[in-house]
Amino acid sequence: MKTITLKLIAIFFLLQCYNSKAQSKSIAFLGQAPTYNDNIPAAADGFTYDDDRAAAVWFMEVFIPSQADISGAYFSFQDVAEGADISSYDAIWIQSDGATYPERLNDWPRGTTEGDGVTRHCVIKETGFEWNGGDAACIALEDAFISSIRSFYEAGGNIFLGNYAGKALEVIGTFDGLTDSGEYRPNQTFGDVTVNAANTAGGWSTNWSGDSLSSYILDITTAEATCSFSTQSIEFLSADTEKKNRACQYNLDFGRIYDDVGGTIADRRTEFESTLNAEILLDNCDGNEIQGAQFNPRTGGHGTIVWYGSGVYDWYAPGTGNNNNVKLLTKNTLASLAGVTLKTNDINYNDDISIYPNPVVNYLKINYTGRIKSEIYDLSGRKILVTTSKKVNFSDYANGIYILRVTDIDSKKTYFSKIIK
Repeated sequence: MKTITLKLIAIFFLLQCYNSKAQSKSIAFLGQAPTYNDNIPAAADGFTYDDDRAAAVWFMEVFIPSQADISGAYFSFQDVAEGADISSYDAIWIQSDGATYPERLNDWPRGTTEGDGVTRHCVIKETGFEWNGGDAACIALEDAFISSIRSFYEAGGNIFLGNYAGKALEVIGTFDGLTDSGEYRPNQTFGDVTVNAANTAGGWSTNWSGDSLSSYILDITTAEATCSFSTQSIEFLSADTEKKNRACQYNLDFGRIYDDVGGTIADRRTEFESTLNAEILLDNCDGNEIQGAQFNPRTGGHGTIVWYGSGVYDWYAPGTGNNNNVKLLTKNTLASLAGVTLKTNDINYNDDISIYPNPVVNYLKINYTGRIKSEIYDLSGRKILVTTSKKVNFSDYANGIYILRVTDIDSKKTYFSKIIK
């Protein structure tokens, strides 16, 4: 029998943890823009799609490269409407915080009609919001997009809905079988189209009403909350982040659930979860505003849908603060929906370390305040580089996938990442 050295055991363990199931799951991000890093600056309202762009850039440049066992791709809504095949993905993320006034997104992905009953908008095209663009061609795109997402869901595909994409819950089939099912969509939207400077100074939190041991809140530090239905609070936007407070949520003080049951807030929450086969995840302290939920399949064989629409679920948060818990909650939710068990790092990305660009062409830069040792492994488990430099030269390496291990020389804490060349 061959002797297995400790060195080989270590490499084997590393590869098992970070590469043995490489690319075994896949997630597609669906957004407005033609490419994931496009801001659509020429949209009819004149607002840039900075929120959706920030989400897509994080997904493509941070989340996917950091996950050895998840691959990802970006499609525009129009791509899907025009026939892009999403059927093979394990999960999809549909993100819409469209750069227009919230009331114009109330029928998303369909365009709303103005009070004159004639002017109908289009919100599905790569060009962004189009005033009075809801012609027959736009309606055909809407129909095709909805059909594709519904087919994915009915085939058992899991879906994550970000922000105003929650308005699509009904048309993609979540509430099939309920009378007047459109009345069960999130019934309250509000918020600014630009940053409100008055909101910058303070940190913003909301409450977690899901299972306290849920994988969705892995690595998230919660604070104690003394509220009607929740005991945990999560700060999603720290102090000194710019905020728009754009929300798409359920308000149980009016609307279909209220009309059906009346009674107390507790009665309405029970009705919400039982009628919609849902689990409330995010809410306000009084419990009357449902800001995030998981919708379990009401029909056998259909997928699971998770939606976050809270005003604190904000991807564009410039300033000196951070929205790290938005990223952590999303990372955990996506991994769960795709069927992946995440492994944690000792060193936290963004808080402590950042690595860019990834994919890399020439030099990979490691932004970290402490002293580090970096090791690069190829897919065979061969260690090809050890360095203490924070600038790693990849120019001589073949195109492919590599595993980066960063170790803090003093604390011995580690960080792993998948690097694409």
